[in-house]
Amino acid sequence: MMRYKIKDVFIVVVFFGFIFAFAILSLLGADNVSSQLESRKLAEKPVADPELILSGEYFKNYEKYFSDQFPLRNNWIEANALLDRKLLKKDYIRDIYIADDGYMITPVNPANKGNSIPGIQKKIDTFASELKEQNVKTYFALVPNKSTVMEDKLPDYIESHANDYSDRLLKGFSADVGAIDFRDEILSQMEEEENLYFYSDHHWKPKAALIAYQKIINEMSQAFPEVGKPLEANDFVWKEHPSKFFGSEARKVTKVNVPKPDTVTIVEAKDKQKPLTVCYSGDCNKSLYNLNVLENEETYTNRYTTYMSGDVKEGIIKNPNVKNGLKVLILKDSYANPLIQFMAMNFEETRLLDLRKHKNLDVKEYALKHNIDAVLFVHNINSIVITPAFINLGGSN
Repeated sequence: MMRYKIKDVFIVVVFFGFIFAFAILSLLGADNVSSQLESRKLAEKPVADPELILSGEYFKNYEKYFSDQFPLRNNWIEANALLDRKLLKKDYIRDIYIADDGYMITPVNPANKGNSIPGIQKKIDTFASELKEQNVKTYFALVPNKSTVMEDKLPDYIESHANDYSDRLLKGFSADVGAIDFRDEILSQMEEEENLYFYSDHHWKPKAALIAYQKIINEMSQAFPEVGKPLEANDFVWKEHPSKFFGSEARKVTKVNVPKPDTVTIVEAKDKQKPLTVCYSGDCNKSLYNLNVLENEETYTNRYTTYMSGDVKEGIIKNPNVKNGLKVLILKDSYANPLIQFMAMNFEETRLLDLRKHKNLDVKEYALKHNIDAVLFVHNINSIVITPAFINLGGSN
C-alpha cells in the first residue's frame, strides 16, 4: 500500500514540477513578437486593468498570451505534426495534402468562396469597357497554381475545384478582356522541367513565371507590336540559392512533414545593360530581389519575399533600355512577384498595385493619370475567388 502511495506522490510531484518549471521559463524568457512558423503576430501580455479583470476579459486575454508565449512552442507544434504524420499516418494535414512525390498541395474548395465567378466577371468587364473608351487595353492572366496543375494528384476523398473554377472564369469574360490561360503551356513543360513549382510553398517558381511572361507578351504584341518579342530562358542565368526554404504549406504542417525542402531561384539577365530604376515604399534605390531574406537563418523565414520584397503596396519600375513608350499596370496577387522581373524587360514603365493594401482607390483614374497603355490582372484562381479586395476597383465598380 505504501509503495502505491509513494508512486502516486512521485507522479504528482513530477506533474506539478513540470508545470512550475514551464511557468518559470515563461516568466524569465523574453516574449516573442511574432511567429514565422504561423505567419502571425503573437499575443502580448495584457494589462491588469480592474475593469477587464472584473469583466473576465483579462483572464481570456491572459490565456491567449500564455498559449502564444508558451516555452518551446514551435517544438510542441512540430511534435504534434510529427505525431499526425508518423504515428497516425496522415497525408492530409491542416488542409494540406502531401503527395508521394513530395509536393504539398492546398485544394481549391467551394467552402472558401468569397467572390462569385459572375460577380468577378461583371466587375472586370465593366472596368475593361470603361478603359476601352480611353484606348486602354485590359488583360486578365489567370495563374495556374499548384492545386490547378496538380489536381490529378489529389485522392478522390479530397474535394478541389481549381480547374472547374478556372474554366468558368476564363470563358465568361466579355470581348473587352483579353483572357490568358497558361495551363497547357505549363503542363506541357512539367513533363520535362521539375523546377516550376515549390514543393513546400503554394507559389510557382521563376521558370513557370517565364512561360507565362512569354505568352503574355505574345498576346499583347497583337495590339502593341512595339512591345517586341519575349526573352527566352537562355537569355538569363539561373541559380539556386543554397538556403533551405520551408514555404507556406510547410509552415502549416511544420518542417517535420516536409519530404522535400525548397530553394529560391535567382535569375539574372546575361545581357548587361543599364540598370532598372525600381521604386517602392518611397525609395527608388530598390531592387527586384531582396537578397537579405536569403541570409536570414530562421527556419521558417518566408524566402518567397526575396522577389520584390513580397507584396508591396505600389511599385514603379522604369527600364532605360526600352524606348517603346509603353506603360503597363499590373494588378496583382503574390504570384506576380517572380513574373515582374520578366515583364519589366519589355516595357518602358511597369507599375504594380496590390489592391489589398489600398482603400477607395479608383484604379481607372490611376491608370489614366499615369498614361497607362494596358492593365494586366495577374491572379491565381484561389486568391481572386476568396479575396474581395482584388476586385475593389473603385469608381463605378
